[in-house]
Amino acid sequence: MHPSFKALNVSRWSSAGGLIAALALTGCASSPPVAFHELPSASRLQPVKDQKDHFRYTNPEGDFRNYTALLVDPVTIYTGSDSQLGSVPDDARRAIADYMHQQFTEVLGKNLRIADSVAPRTARLHLTLIGIETSTPVLSTATHVLPVALLVNAGLGASGHNGTFFGSVCFAAELYDATTGELLYSSVSRETPFALDVTASLGRLDAAKAGVRRGAQHLRNELTSTAR
Repeated sequence: MHPSFKALNVSRWSSAGGLIAALALTGCASSPPVAFHELPSASRLQPVKDQKDHFRYTNPEGDFRNYTALLVDPVTIYTGSDSQLGSVPDDARRAIADYMHQQFTEVLGKNLRIADSVAPRTARLHLTLIGIETSTPVLSTATHVLPVALLVNAGLGASGHNGTFFGSVCFAAELYDATTGELLYSSVSRETPFALDVTASLGRLDAAKAGVRRGAQHLRNELTSTAR
């Protein structure tokens, strides 16, 4: 092989290696949620073993089988000093909050009747939007179609990390007995799209919306699995 071609190949591999390292570091970067101190249920939340960025409380006396209907409160936008909303504009915050209300109502409504007033056997869900990380549209899309980046994102997805230049959403879900006000369940989690989901890379809020959809499904699964 001619020395110039050899040097060119080495340069290409070095650049690719540098890109892989940079993408991997970017994909792992996030603001981990904590048990936010201004949430009503903050003092009861505990880290979830083997689930990064998740906190949970389940009332040992609660039984979700006792509930047949669900009230879904308007979503609160968290204003505590440990908020992770950063410089996200107010209109984007409200757009995600409204999307959360719509998605959680739709997904949980598959198991429970959605109610509009307090009645026996009704639970009340209160959601709090805590953080939004926006995507970087051009870089996010590019790093999900280039071959070298697909390898990186496949690895990130397998290890539970966010996709490169993807955004995310962080929220709290607090479930109460609508009649007594007793806390039945509470969680804080950061949700991201699947690392290889190219559709979540097109707009600045698309990844956060994908995280909302995954979060709604995760909550439905969690409440179903904990019903005794």
